[in-house]
Amino acid sequence: MAAPNLTLSAPWFSRSDYPALLELFSDANKLPTTYDAWLERAKGVERQFQKAGLDISKTWIRPIPFAAWCDERNISPDQVARLIFVNEAVQDLLESRQH
Repeated sequence: MAAPNLTLSAPWFSRSDYPALLELFSDANKLPTTYDAWLERAKGVERQFQKAGLDISKTWIRPIPFAAWCDERNISPDQVARLIFVNEAVQDLLESRQH
């Protein structure tokens, strides 16, 4: 019996939201300036994880809900916040499936 694959959560963005997200993120300088460049990089990372036997679960980050989430917690909208947001979203999903 094969062991189940591990799944990692990753922040994912839509093309239409990308410009607004770059305006929102306090660390936008660490991200590609175009959506196509970001998507190419994100898919490359996804392939690397898949080669290592890991699956990627894409969690969509939208500008308005993410900004509100950051404001509620008084945290900067940066990479750390994106990862916490994604992990909380996955945890909420898993908990909702248990009920």
